[in-house]
Amino acid sequence: MNAEEQFFKEKPESNIFKQVLYKYLPFWPLFAVTVSISMFIYYLDLRSQTPMYVASARILLKDQRGGDTKALDALNIFTERKIMDNEIVTLRSLDLMQEVVKELDLYATVYNKGNVRTEELYKSTAPVKFIAVDKENINLWKTLFFSMDWKNNRIVIDNQKVPFADTLNIDGNKYLIEVNNEYNKAVVGKNFFVTFSGPSGPAGALVGGLRIAAYSYSSTILNVTLNTPVPQKGKDVLSKLFEIYNREAVIDKNEIAVRTMDFIDERLALVTEQLDSVEKKISGYQTATSVVDLGAQATNYFSKVNEFDKQAATLDLQLDALTDIKKYVESDRGTAGSVPSMMIVSDAALSGLLGQLYTAQVNVEQLRKVTGEKNDAFIAAEAEVARLKKDVRESMENVRNNLLTMRREVNRQISQNNALLRGIPEKERAFLEISRQQSVKNNIYTFLLQKKEETAISSASTTPDLRVIDSPSHYGPVSPIARNFYLTGLVIGLLAAAAIVLLKEVFTRKVLFRNEIEDKVKLPVLGELIQVPGKEHIVISDGKRTVIAEQFRSVRTNLAFMGLNEKNNVLLVTSSISGEGKSFVAINLAISFTLTGKKVALMELDLRKPKLSKMLGVSKRPGTSTFLAGKTDIDSIIKTTSFENLYLISAGPVPPNPTELISTEAFGELVKEMKKRFDVVIMDTAPVSPVTDAQLLQEHSNINLFVVRHAVTPRIFLPMIQSLHQQKKFRHMCVVFNGVKPRGFRIYGYGMGGYGNGYGYGYGYGYGYGNEYGGGYYLEEGKRKSIFKGLKNILKGR
Repeated sequence: MNAEEQFFKEKPESNIFKQVLYKYLPFWPLFAVTVSISMFIYYLDLRSQTPMYVASARILLKDQRGGDTKALDALNIFTERKIMDNEIVTLRSLDLMQEVVKELDLYATVYNKGNVRTEELYKSTAPVKFIAVDKENINLWKTLFFSMDWKNNRIVIDNQKVPFADTLNIDGNKYLIEVNNEYNKAVVGKNFFVTFSGPSGPAGALVGGLRIAAYSYSSTILNVTLNTPVPQKGKDVLSKLFEIYNREAVIDKNEIAVRTMDFIDERLALVTEQLDSVEKKISGYQTATSVVDLGAQATNYFSKVNEFDKQAATLDLQLDALTDIKKYVESDRGTAGSVPSMMIVSDAALSGLLGQLYTAQVNVEQLRKVTGEKNDAFIAAEAEVARLKKDVRESMENVRNNLLTMRREVNRQISQNNALLRGIPEKERAFLEISRQQSVKNNIYTFLLQKKEETAISSASTTPDLRVIDSPSHYGPVSPIARNFYLTGLVIGLLAAAAIVLLKEVFTRKVLFRNEIEDKVKLPVLGELIQVPGKEHIVISDGKRTVIAEQFRSVRTNLAFMGLNEKNNVLLVTSSISGEGKSFVAINLAISFTLTGKKVALMELDLRKPKLSKMLGVSKRPGTSTFLAGKTDIDSIIKTTSFENLYLISAGPVPPNPTELISTEAFGELVKEMKKRFDVVIMDTAPVSPVTDAQLLQEHSNINLFVVRHAVTPRIFLPMIQSLHQQKKFRHMCVVFNGVKPRGFRIYGYGMGGYGNGYGYGYGYGYGYGNEYGGGYYLEEGKRKSIFKGLKNILKGR
C-alpha cells in the first residue's frame, strides 16, 4: 500500500460492540417489529404450556427388620450405600407405582379442553370420578368426551346416559360413576373428556417424573420429588407410595416369622399326639400292674436316662430342622423366598451363611428387574448365589455330622444306664420306660410352646422401615419459566431482524459498503457523497453548508493531495457503467473549484449520451464533435454558464464515430489549449465498461477519478477497476463513493446510518453536518430543523 492509499484508508473501528451497534442500530424499527412479533408468539406458546409443579417429601429409611434378630443381623452384609440404592430402585419400581395408581384410581384421568391449553382435573376440580369395578383386569385404552347433566343427575358419555352413582360399561370394562357434590354446577363452557388406560400407563408416567436422591453420601435420609401438573395429585401419590412401601416391607419381614410359626405348629401337633399316646400307656399300665412308686435305683436311673433322652430329642429336632434348611437351599424356584428359622439349629456359621444367601438372592431378583438376565452384574450375582449354596451345603454337612456324633454318644449313655435296669423288677422297669417317654414328650412340648411365643412377640414388634420426616408439599410452577420464553423470544426476534438485514445487504449484487471498495480496489477513496432526493443536479454553491456541499469540498481537498495542481490540472471523471453519477460528480466538483477562485473548464466528452449541457442549461451545439470535424473553432465551443468562472465545452451533436474523433491529433490540441486557458480542466467521459473512450482520454488527464455508486454499481466491476489499476491503463487513479444512502430507518439528527464503511458510520454525514433530506443539525447557514420535526416526518411517512 502506497502513501496515498494509506492516507485515505480509514482505520476500522476495533471495538466489536461498537461495530455491531453501528451496523444494526439504523434498523431499530425492524428489530422492534421482529422482537414484538417473536415475543408475542412465545407469549402464546407460553400460555399453551401446562404448568408443572414439584411435589416433594423427605423420608428416613431405618435399618430395622422383624423376625429372628440374629438371623436378620447376619443378612446385613452389604454396605449402607448399596442398601440405599436398592431401596431407591424399589421405591421407583413400576409394580409399586401400579398399586398407587389402583388405590388412587388414577387409571381414568379427567381433563378440560380449553381454547389455549388442556387442563387436568383432580379431586375438587373434577366434576366426576371414574372408579374401576375390577381394578386387577383393566384393559381399556380410550379417550372419550362427556358432559354433565346436572339437571337430570346423569352423565352423557360414549352415546350413553348414565345416572350418577351408577355403573358405566365401556368395552366390557365397568366403572362406577362417583360425582363430586362440591363441584360448582353453574360452570358452563367446559369441554370435559376422560382418558382411560391400564395402570401401567399412568404408573410409567409417574415413575418418569419421580426423582429420589440421598440427602448426603452417608445419610439414610432421602429427598423425594415428583413433577406433576396437579400439586394435590403429586402429594397424594407420594403419600400413597410411602404407605404401600411400608406395607409391603412389613409383609416381607413377617414372612420369616410366619414360616417359623408354621414349622412349630406342625411339630407341636406331632408331639401332642405322641404325648397323648404315652399318657394313655401309663394309665393302662398302672391299671394293669398296680405300679405306683419306684425304688431309689430306678429313680436315679430315671433321672439320668431322662436327661439323655432330652438331649437326644433336641438333637433329633435339630436334625429335622437341618432337613428343612436343605430343602430351602436345594430349591430351584429362582426367588429368595424366606430363610427357615434358625432358632432350633444354633450354629452361628450356618446362620451367617444363610443370611448371606438370602441377601444374594434378593440382589439377583432386583438385578433381574432392573438390568436383565444377560447383564454382567446379574451373571456375577447368580454366581455368588451358587457359591453361597455350596458353602451352606458344606456347613450343613459339618453340623449334621456333629449332631450325629452327639446322638451316638447320647445313645451310648442311654445303653449304659439301661444295663442298670436289669436288676429292677420287670414291672417297675416297664413303668419307668413309659414314664420316661412321657417326661421327654412334655419337655419337647414345653420347648416348642416357648419358641412359638417368642416368634409371635418378635412378629408383633415389627415396625416399618420408612418414616416420613417432611410430609409431602409442593412448590412451583417450575416450568414453563416465563422469563426463559420471553428471553428466547427476544433473542429470536433480534436474530430474525439481523438475518433480514444480512439477506438484504450481504447477498445483494450491488456495492453497498465503502469497505467493499477498499478491500477489492487498492485505490484511495477520496470521499463519500450522500444520495440527494429529487432531480436536483447542482448541490453546491457559494455559502451553501449542506452535508453534500461539504462532502464535495472534502473531495476537492483530497484531489490536491492526489497531485491535482496548476501544472497537472486535468481531471478525468468516469465510471464502470451508466447511471453511477459521474456527470453529477463532475459538474459539482467543477463548481466546487470555482468557489476557490479558479477558472474551470468542464468538458462534456460523453459524446454518446451528453448530459452536462442540459444540466447547466447550455446549448450543446456547436461542441466538441463539431470542432473535431473541423466545422468550428475553439472559441465557439467554450460556453459560459450561470456560475462564475465555470465554462462548459459542450459535446455537440452525437457523432457516428466518437471513438475515432477523440483519437485525433485535433483533440490533443484541444486539451492542450484548455490546460493553457483554465486553472482546472474536468473531463466527463463515457463509462469504461461499454466503450473505450475513457481509456483513450486518460492519456490527456493527470488524475483519473472513478465513480462507484451505492446500490447501483455491481460488485463484479470492482475487480475490473483493480485490474485497470494493476495493468496501468489509467494513471493516478482514485475513487469516490457516490449516492450513499442511510442504512435502515432514518433517525434525524444522528450520523450513524450510512453505508460509508462496513459498520454503518459514514464520513459525510456522520460528523455532525446532518443531511440535506433528513434534517440534520444544519441544512443551510442560519436555518435549523428540529429533531422533533424530523421524527414527526417519520410518523407521516416522509
